[in-house]
Amino acid sequence: MLQTSNYSLVLTIQFTLMLYDLMSNSFSELIFTEPVIPLIMFIIQDIGILFNIIIIFLMFFNTFIFQAGLVKLLIHRFTGTIAVTGIYFVLSVSFHVWIQNLRWFNMRGYVWTNGLQALFVFHRLASVLYYYFYKRTTLCLGDPRLYEDSEWLRNEFFRKPPPVLSLTPLEVLLFLNTWYYAVYFVAEILLFIYKSQLLPYTSANLTLDLVMLFLYLGVEIMRIFFGSKGNLCQRKVPLTISLVLLGPSTIMAVYYMLLQTYVLRLEVTINAILLVFYVFELVLYTVGLISFSSVIISD
Repeated sequence: MLQTSNYSLVLTIQFTLMLYDLMSNSFSELIFTEPVIPLIMFIIQDIGILFNIIIIFLMFFNTFIFQAGLVKLLIHRFTGTIAVTGIYFVLSVSFHVWIQNLRWFNMRGYVWTNGLQALFVFHRLASVLYYYFYKRTTLCLGDPRLYEDSEWLRNEFFRKPPPVLSLTPLEVLLFLNTWYYAVYFVAEILLFIYKSQLLPYTSANLTLDLVMLFLYLGVEIMRIFFGSKGNLCQRKVPLTISLVLLGPSTIMAVYYMLLQTYVLRLEVTINAILLVFYVFELVLYTVGLISFSSVIISD
């Protein structure tokens, strides 16, 4: 069992690593004088994120819920933290590798490509979510009820499920959206290969369009995941997150339909279909949130 003294030590380590991550994100641009200094900072930052991931899983393993075999209940409660932390780690490593590769031999010059700038924005946005979800989870794991057999745990396991308010049309739409986007992503990759061979695509523009496409993929995965989870579990918070992510997804679809470097007629069509999905999902998101608000459901 996690003792009070041990928990305080673990919490201090976790918050120290997050504080270092925050300071590195805030001030790393001010120390780009010698290539070795930011390299060491970035390595420590990425190792710190990895350590935080390991620590949080060790805390999961130490709970009575995990030892009793109720892993599904534990994962269900902290899915958001696991997903956000993993995504942030991938974005962090990608950003650090990219920026070091560009600036290693030109530390005093201004090297900031469009693709790097897009990745920078997504990395910083993901960091905010990482700090929030991770801090929230570490504090939740300090609850003594997670480390002993209790009436609360029995109630959680045997409690009467809430009334079924999940929207079948929304779940079907998200399922179809998943498969359609998979086809869409492959089609866009093939179209980029086609355009790069036949059209005067500059490397900077091609890199920007490809990076944004992969970021679009990440946003869609998170949006559909949280949307499906919120709908099936009848929870307002995941559904709201999915609704918020619908904004960036719509912007991306409009970008690839109208604003990317070269737009083919096929791309106009496939992106227009995506926008149709988004319109119907927006309506169903709204209906779902109204329905879930009509009953008391713990988020």
